[in-house]
Amino acid sequence: MDRRTPAAASGYWLVIAALVLIAIGLRLALYDPYAQYHADEFYQYLEQGHRLATGQGLVPWEGRLGIRNGLIPQFLALPMSLGELIAPHGILPVHLARLSFMALCLAALAGAWGIGAARSRQDAVAALLVASLWYESAFFGTTLLSESAATALLTCGAALLLVERAKVRTLRLAGFLLVLGVLVRLQYAPFVLVLAALSLRKNPRMWQPLAFGAVAALALGGISDVAYGQVPFAWAIGTLRANIGEGMAARYGVEGPLFYVQAMLEGLGPAAVPIFVASIFAGKRYWPLIIANLANIAVHTLIAHKEVRFVWLSLFLTLVLAAIATVKAVGWIAARRGAGPIRARLGLIAVLAAWVGLALLSWRGGETRLPRTGGVYALAANQVAKQPAICGLAVPEDWRNHVVAAYLGRNVPLYVMPVELLGGLSPLPDELARGANAVLEEGDLLSNPEYAVKSCHERDGQKACLLVREGGCEPAMGQAYGAQAWMNAKKL
Repeated sequence: MDRRTPAAASGYWLVIAALVLIAIGLRLALYDPYAQYHADEFYQYLEQGHRLATGQGLVPWEGRLGIRNGLIPQFLALPMSLGELIAPHGILPVHLARLSFMALCLAALAGAWGIGAARSRQDAVAALLVASLWYESAFFGTTLLSESAATALLTCGAALLLVERAKVRTLRLAGFLLVLGVLVRLQYAPFVLVLAALSLRKNPRMWQPLAFGAVAALALGGISDVAYGQVPFAWAIGTLRANIGEGMAARYGVEGPLFYVQAMLEGLGPAAVPIFVASIFAGKRYWPLIIANLANIAVHTLIAHKEVRFVWLSLFLTLVLAAIATVKAVGWIAARRGAGPIRARLGLIAVLAAWVGLALLSWRGGETRLPRTGGVYALAANQVAKQPAICGLAVPEDWRNHVVAAYLGRNVPLYVMPVELLGGLSPLPDELARGANAVLEEGDLLSNPEYAVKSCHERDGQKACLLVREGGCEPAMGQAYGAQAWMNAKKL
């Protein structure tokens, strides 16, 4: 027995390493530095990181109202600044920022492994397997969204709470990660409150180290706010007032109470109902996490404005808990039938193989469930840096495909072409034409033949060309069409 223990341990860690490498490979396969799943990726985070790194960039309405903190932009500003030092006027700053964020989101794998490892190595493998292979897990691991980062932080914090006879420093780190996750994504506060309350009910002595870690996270958040030019935590009050009290979020659409049920059915695939039911029976040890997960779904269901990304934390935890529940079921059946170790192991392999099959099925239709847009415009805009004569760029009036300064490679004023001008059927207003000597369009501007096509890009059924005219720019003439002025007027 003693001789086989090191070999078994070695095999276990080889499996863990293989799953992590596969997970990284899948995320790199989905990585697209030019595309966005949601406009927040460009406006709220990448552009704000660029603004901190270079002093240039557009400010969305949330920034103008001061209802977003600077944690993610500040995190992105570091690799973007490094990219500007190494290779200015290129795409490297965007690559480094997005890859750094991807690396942060990989912590969700550690969280899944830790949640499973709280009971056994078999549970840890199953939990890590679904976290590594499932399409939504890979996809959200590449998106530049607060939900992705918060899920990584909160699952790691939850895993630390599950450690048996945890040391003080472990619980301090758990408190720090849980509160930091809330600072990154305020809407996940109910999840943390329920999880912490139920965990403390089981072990009241945890409160001091958890509180220590929480205070440390709050201190970091306060310092971040001050550095971002904000009153500490004023953004949290402003978020609740704007989105709930004033209904600002609801203008982007409202959904019925079954929206998340449908979203989770689509995300969990053909075995959605068994997976969700199984997640509830992961075991008594996981009750605080199970109830907190259900509470998170319930709270988000009560909010009128709904998006799939909002419940990514719950979808992720549902998969992890369900995988753990199936391992528990195999062990229970093996023990009940008096199965030997070989048959028990074969049962475990069968369950893991079933999860692999379901994970492969989750990739079918993934791009339809979670579409990305805007990549062709950002790709075309990135050619601006290669055209030193460009002194002003006009882009189409479409917030989903709108170009942010982070992709231009250098400081070039951005202007917006009114929607009625798209397609080049009407000439550009004289003020706009004098302000911008470059335009992004689908092809030739028939009404402005002085703009010649320099390069074109096509992807996902979209086309964007960079057109440039000879001569310079008169920025003062184009002010009325400035991208920031357009965003202010549209309250974007």
